[in-house]
Amino acid sequence: MSVDRVSLSVGILSTFDHGRGDSWKSYKGRLLQWYIANDINATTDATGIRRRAILLSALAEGSYQLAVDLALPKTLEDVPFEDILAILDAHFTPKRLGIGERHKFYAATQQPSESHTEWAARLRGLTAHCNFSNVEEALRDRFVIGMRPGLEKEKLYAKDLTELTLTKAVELAESIRCAHAGAASSSNAGVIASAVEVERGAMFKMEGTKSDSKNSASAGVSATKSKCHVCGFFHKSKICKYRNHVCNRCHVAGHLRRACPQIGYVATGGAAEDDDDDVYTS
Repeated sequence: MSVDRVSLSVGILSTFDHGRGDSWKSYKGRLLQWYIANDINATTDATGIRRRAILLSALAEGSYQLAVDLALPKTLEDVPFEDILAILDAHFTPKRLGIGERHKFYAATQQPSESHTEWAARLRGLTAHCNFSNVEEALRDRFVIGMRPGLEKEKLYAKDLTELTLTKAVELAESIRCAHAGAASSSNAGVIASAVEVERGAMFKMEGTKSDSKNSASAGVSATKSKCHVCGFFHKSKICKYRNHVCNRCHVAGHLRRACPQIGYVATGGAAEDDDDDVYTS
């Protein structure tokens, strides 16, 4: 099983493998900090032999072979520690051209998923090799110009440059964003509440419509048909099947007990067959 870490009294030093995309600049920084944490310096290691041995043992196979090739015609184990660092610096940190670096800076724009704070931090990183005479002014201008379109950008465009710094621009953009998000959230809550009320109203209206329709249907039947004096329901008396029935109350043929003129009562709620005291004939 391969070991990819070197561990001493303080901290862990991982291996450097340029083949898997490791950054030499970042690794070098962590290496030097690891030396400090473990009290390994020019005083405790005057010859640099220990520091060189730790560095070379922490290089992955491919990176070690690269260092060997870069040190030729010298043997890597004979090259001083500081010289090995210089050789690797020259290989992994190519010379940067000012105009090219400034082009990257001026072409940068805020990404959709990037917050204003993250956008400002990324811009500051891009100025490392631009050699601006006034870095803060360049950062402020590019921060505002490269922002995503929106209310924050519009507000910053209206600000006086003599009072606007990068820090103030970031703070103002964030405060506007938070205020806008809060207002939008409040508006959405109101829209949802209104939608619920509309839905409730629609439900009540539907229920009322059903009831109104039923009543209207009954009223329509009453309006279009006359009440039968034989049984009390709405149809013509001459077609009523009970027109020859003998009333159980007055014993006169021609109507049901429910429609008996002697009691002045006419029922319309149920079917004629529900009258248990009557005997029906066709």
